[in-house]
Formats: sequence, C-alpha cells, structure tokens
Amino acid sequence: MDPDAGALKNFKDFLQLYNKMTEMCFKRCIDNLNSRKLDPHELACVEDCSQKFILYNNKLMQNFVRAQSEIMNKRMKEAEEQSMLDSEEQKKNNINLTDSIGGQEISVSDR
Repeated sequence: MDPDAGALKNFKDFLQLYNKMTEMCFKRCIDNLNSRKLDPHELACVEDCSQKFILYNNKLMQNFVRAQSEIMNKRMKEAEEQSMLDSEEQKKNNINLTDSIGGQEISVSDR
C-alpha cells in the first residue's frame, strides 16, 4: 500500500470518528438552538460526552490490537505446527521408499 494512500485512509477514518462523535454529542447535549453560545450545562455535557467517546474509542482500539496480536500469534503457531507435521510426513515418505531389485521389493525403514 502506498504510504500516501495509508495516510489518507487514516485521515478519513479519523474524520469519520470525529463526525460521529460530534453528531452524537450534539444530539445528546444541545437543547437550545436560540443562542450562539453554549450554556454551562451544555458545555459540561459536550466535554463529558467527548471525553467519554475518546476514552471508549481508545479502549476499543487497545482491545482490537490485543485480539489481533493473539490471533496472529495463534495462526503463526498453527502454521509452524503444520509445517513440522508436513516435514515429518515428508521424512516418513522418504524413509519408506521401496526399491524393486531383482523382482523383490526392499523397504528401507528408520530404526
């Protein structure tokens, strides 16, 4: 992915979160549209709402990163185990080669 494209995607994600927070807190906190200034109750509500949304989003992202890390570690472990099983199976197949000599089959086994 192009670094500029990644930065643009991050910026778009940030703007979506910001717009969601703004809309949610506006609907929750703004009661009076007759004044250009927020009254003390509205101001306190918007600050609390914004802070709560940011803390919630940070906690959510921490949990997501942790879960992704655990999933990736589990997948890597499973891939390593599968690779080891495949390697053992390949060794077993190589050891159990049979060779036909003079009409007789000779089995070579690892003992």
